[in-house]
Amino acid sequence: MNRLSINNRRGRSMNRRSRNRRRRSQMRSAPIQFTESPVAPGQDPFDFEESSRTGPTIEEISDSKAIEAAPERLAIEAASEPTKLVFQCQLAHGSPTGLVEGVNSIGELYSAIASCFPDIKADDILFCTLNSPAVNMDNLISSSLPVDKFIFAHIRGQKKEVRLEKAETQLGLTITDNGEGKSFIKRIREGSVSAMAQPALAVGDYVTSINGVSMEGKRHFEVARVLRSIPVGQEFVIRLVSPLKSGFNFIAPRSGRGVASRPSNGALGSGTQTLRFKANGSAVLQEAPSNEIVDLMNDVFDRYLGLNDDDLALTVWEIGVTCEDLLDMEDKIRNSPIGSIGFPDELVFDMWGIVQDYKKKLEANKKIVEMRSSAEFADDERTY
Repeated sequence: MNRLSINNRRGRSMNRRSRNRRRRSQMRSAPIQFTESPVAPGQDPFDFEESSRTGPTIEEISDSKAIEAAPERLAIEAASEPTKLVFQCQLAHGSPTGLVEGVNSIGELYSAIASCFPDIKADDILFCTLNSPAVNMDNLISSSLPVDKFIFAHIRGQKKEVRLEKAETQLGLTITDNGEGKSFIKRIREGSVSAMAQPALAVGDYVTSINGVSMEGKRHFEVARVLRSIPVGQEFVIRLVSPLKSGFNFIAPRSGRGVASRPSNGALGSGTQTLRFKANGSAVLQEAPSNEIVDLMNDVFDRYLGLNDDDLALTVWEIGVTCEDLLDMEDKIRNSPIGSIGFPDELVFDMWGIVQDYKKKLEANKKIVEMRSSAEFADDERTY
């Protein structure tokens, strides 16, 4: 091979390497997608024509909405959608078992229960109890529904009329309501005027009218206000509807896991989960509140207003813990939805005292827990 042929080959090789370097530089500055085609033996892998480029550039892909991938966040959120709570229910006087789910209020609960039984309407339900068909007000469903509990619906039964003389200022009746316009007797105080009218008056009786004035659709505080306004010594007529009963109503509550337990500690939460019905029609799953604060509030409600309301008790507590002093609590209650009840000043004073005493108890319990934790930690440090 002569020298001229060698020089020509070297020149072509240098030109080819120069072109390849320029192409590599262009690819770094503006990446381009290429098809993968087999390389012939002895062929430089970078020795190809521009016409081999196929597919859109990165800029073209970003401008095309038709081929955008679905965001990963949406897929994660869809996969983590919570499952609906399902509750078993029966009619308290006896029925097959039905299932209810997706309820956000007492009204929706009653409608869901009624849909399980073709012979009743939601308006027939007076109230519901947990884990027992007995008319037991300790198991009454009010503003919250504990998880994993069995629901018994009590429906309209016998109508009756009772004539009483208000011999004392206090009748001894504690009134509550179901949140759907039906107020009923929750408690009858022993030795009171109302107690002497038993069994004509009974716990669970729905108050339909007083002296001919309809009480249907009224809240418990309105019914209690009418009863308090009756002058001492005057006779009055109260019409009622008792819940439908059967022999099963006298069976004791279930034992074991299904029975709602009353917490013995001082914490506001009881450690169990409950579906809390809010006033705005929504529901939230949260830790069940302690019965202690509810009972304390209901005691003063009964003393001043003649009513019980678990939801009202929790609402007063939630307002009270945000207040700086008694005047602040009076102002917040007056401007809240519960202000229409018309709390006497003495009642607000007692409610404020309950809030303060219970807050101190919670703080003391918290300090005890912290001291115990510190002591256990110190013991662990001394262990070798």
